[in-house]
Amino acid sequence: MIDFSASSAHEFGPLCTVLRSVADFTPGPGERIMLVGASARDLIHQGLGFDAELASTTDIDIAIAVPDRSAYQSLVTDLEPEGDTRIRFRIDNRSVDLIPFGGIEHPTGTAIPHPDGHTVDVFAFQEVFDGADLYRLPEGIEVRVPTAAGYAALKIKAWVDMGALGWTKHARDLSYVCMWYQNSPSLHDSLYDYEKDADLFERADFDQDLASTYLLGRHIRTAIGDDLANQLATLWDPDSRKLMASAERSDRFLSTPKARDYDTRLQYFNAIHAGLSTVPGRGDGD
Repeated sequence: MIDFSASSAHEFGPLCTVLRSVADFTPGPGERIMLVGASARDLIHQGLGFDAELASTTDIDIAIAVPDRSAYQSLVTDLEPEGDTRIRFRIDNRSVDLIPFGGIEHPTGTAIPHPDGHTVDVFAFQEVFDGADLYRLPEGIEVRVPTAAGYAALKIKAWVDMGALGWTKHARDLSYVCMWYQNSPSLHDSLYDYEKDADLFERADFDQDLASTYLLGRHIRTAIGDDLANQLATLWDPDSRKLMASAERSDRFLSTPKARDYDTRLQYFNAIHAGLSTVPGRGDGD
């Protein structure tokens, strides 16, 4: 468990307030909900020991495990809808997406929370949830948060779906994950374990930053399983990776020449893809 319970609630902005409200209408909330989106990103960032402020957002995204559509409808029936997404509600004067996954998925990876047939993509949500870390926040609030690799998997899928429409935040957020892997010993230490991931150093021509991105891809594959990893690798094709590398380079936290350089970013994204595509010990992916 990652423990922020000794922190002041105000350090987490409106998040604790919203989570308390969600707990009021969600049985066993700590066991059924997972933060995704920017709130998850910020907690992962802090949990890894980084304190620089990331790009801000006012939205809060919460994935909620439900057995079927009627269960989801019963949870949200008294909430004020916002916009036309069918999953966004006004909670404590904040825009909150409540994203259903689990038994409601049909087929797997797609939820249909409303009778009108509107679909919600929840690719790999169950797998990311199963491997998520538990965070303890102030006032006894507990919530699941994706691992860095699980978060990266969701971001790549979001980019595949939305990147061509100009949603550059997903490119920026994946660059944050690269930075985490390149700078957090807790994530990249296995590169020095000759029985585990040290082969990636040779693959990266002994460039630690590049080896760390190969490792991220390998961890994504472990997080979501071989079948979903193969699907994601196919969807995240070369054109998609090139577009991603050219997007969102103005973020001040990614202001170093290396982080802003197109060729370097593309090299990192290609390395993630290679690690994601490859079963360890069976050679390179595409």
